[in-house]
Amino acid sequence: MSLRQPDEAGFLKLIEENRLKILKICHVYAWNPSDRDDLYQEILFQIWRALPGLKENAYAGTWLYRVALNTSISFVRKHAGRNRRATACGPEDLARHIESAQEPDESDDGRLSRLYEAIAQLNETEKALVVLFLEDLSYEQIADALGLSANHVGVALHRAKKKLSALMKEVVHE
Repeated sequence: MSLRQPDEAGFLKLIEENRLKILKICHVYAWNPSDRDDLYQEILFQIWRALPGLKENAYAGTWLYRVALNTSISFVRKHAGRNRRATACGPEDLARHIESAQEPDESDDGRLSRLYEAIAQLNETEKALVVLFLEDLSYEQIADALGLSANHVGVALHRAKKKLSALMKEVVHE
């Protein structure tokens, strides 16, 4: 454990630069507003706690993803008995969830909603892989964030994409 004190200005800058990424992770792992707020605060707390361990030459974005995803997975496991909606949601909840996640895109004809609904049905690891892939991280960056090898990321991501594709087809046919 490092004795170095976290730098408040650096922390605030890191959070501001990555706020949308953190919010996307919160929206994937927590479906109701109260849980999203709780998860967001927990992620910020864990980032603050872990900040002294961030090495100067480390890729801060990958490190932040690791902290945020590990916190999210722990949050889901901790609240699994209390909140079953982490893995399933209704269309109304999904619509509110998508609207609060980002500005509506006029070119979106429901594909984004279907994508989020399908992602919600993945397990925690698959969600993490897909979220990081959608953020355009390389396999190496994803591997670093999740503590996996790049080869494992490639295989697991391929399987997650196939599962996601099948889920997207199910959502369309419902």
